Amino acid sequence: MKALHSIFATSIKNTGTNPYGIAFPAIQSDSVGQFINVYCPEEVDAILTNQRILSLLAGKKLSCAGIKSLAEIKPTYYRAFIRDRKRERGAPVQAMKRMMSSNKENKEQLAKTLIGRYFQSTLPQINLSSQSSQRAFTLNIAVQDNDVQPEQQKLSFNAYGLSSYKNPMYLPVESIE
Repeated sequence: MKALHSIFATSIKNTGTNPYGIAFPAIQSDSVGQFINVYCPEEVDAILTNQRILSLLAGKKLSCAGIKSLAEIKPTYYRAFIRDRKRERGAPVQAMKRMMSSNKENKEQLAKTLIGRYFQSTLPQINLSSQSSQRAFTLNIAVQDNDVQPEQQKLSFNAYGLSSYKNPMYLPVESIE
């Protein structure tokens, strides 16, 4: 994930956008699974020639089995993988501070209700650490499914290859046989 993040962040730095998206074909309610699919708008060579990816391939920490172009995928449905920032570490504390500083009369009850939402449902998570700040953080991954390919603009993902609730990017999903 760190190697992919490096590629995606470089793309954003150089072009202002990240056209590379990731998907988790074995995602469950509590785990993203052991596999990551990378969706590329151009030839896969752009990813496979990256030095960090090559070192992971050489160390057998990464496999590129089953590489195919988007045109070859016969989707059974479409899925958006979304970074859910509401449940990241620190979010409940930040939400509580915002609520307590508000002018609402029943702010304590509202704050308790708001905080309760953070812990009601679990999402698959990826634990990472920032290389720049050395801070540990968690990426919470939510999914949205769609039976048909929605009308979308050009594919654009964040620096982790995920989309947002505001702008979900639906990727084709094949049935696994």
